[in-house]
Amino acid sequence: MMKRAVKRPKKPPYKVQVLDRAINILEFIGKQSSGEAGLPELSAAMKLHKTTTHRIAHVLESRGLLRRGLDSNRYRLGLHLYDLGCQALDHVNIRDEARPLMTRVAFDVGETVHLALLDRAEVLYIERIEAQRSLTMGSKLGARNPVYCTALGKAMLAYLPENEVDQILAASRMEARTRNTITNVLALKRELERIRDREFAIDDEEIEDGVRCIAAPILNANNRAVAALSVSGPSSRITPDRFQLIGKTMLKTAQELSTRIGRQAPVVPVKRKR
Repeated sequence: MMKRAVKRPKKPPYKVQVLDRAINILEFIGKQSSGEAGLPELSAAMKLHKTTTHRIAHVLESRGLLRRGLDSNRYRLGLHLYDLGCQALDHVNIRDEARPLMTRVAFDVGETVHLALLDRAEVLYIERIEAQRSLTMGSKLGARNPVYCTALGKAMLAYLPENEVDQILAASRMEARTRNTITNVLALKRELERIRDREFAIDDEEIEDGVRCIAAPILNANNRAVAALSVSGPSSRITPDRFQLIGKTMLKTAQELSTRIGRQAPVVPVKRKR
């Protein structure tokens, strides 16, 4: 009689322990509602010694996959993860979802539309759509501008926790770019209150003479700004009497994009004690 072949148990998938731990750290931080975690939290969650956790986090930080907050104690996901994501077959992401909406706004309003992220005390431009008659803007994809004097930056600041706003502004050199630039922290905080009331931000020639921008925040399910959309153009065309109309257009578009990337509820303004 022929002997039956004995089936050997399947080996587990090939696994590099340190790489697996590093990925677990990234995923853990990404799932936190605050978007950040300290070393003790990471160590406890990973069930690793603090020294081991710190070594892994240090390598991830050195490669731009993690970054520490402005207080240097808590880790957040680094923007190099975004760079890698963009290279992965242009994976479905906020840019993919935003482009058709931005194109529609550029056609309706007739001006340049920008999509940006917040990176510490700067806004990072990640997409741009220009209308045929629009002013050719100097901003390029990957370019940065200060957060305090841009509509995009102020729209995102208005929907962040106050302690984060304080940290960001503490790291900002609030220098005057034009005669309209807000250079005082208290004045800027009052402006953020106004932004939350009307639900969109205005750059009234604050970073460049002759150019105005109107922006609205893109919010996640926790009512936290993850990005912002803006319309930019010459002050001769974006006049004060158009602020409300363009602002409503940007708010509606930002709400639609917020829903597309996972926000289920409509945008609700964050009210803070005055």
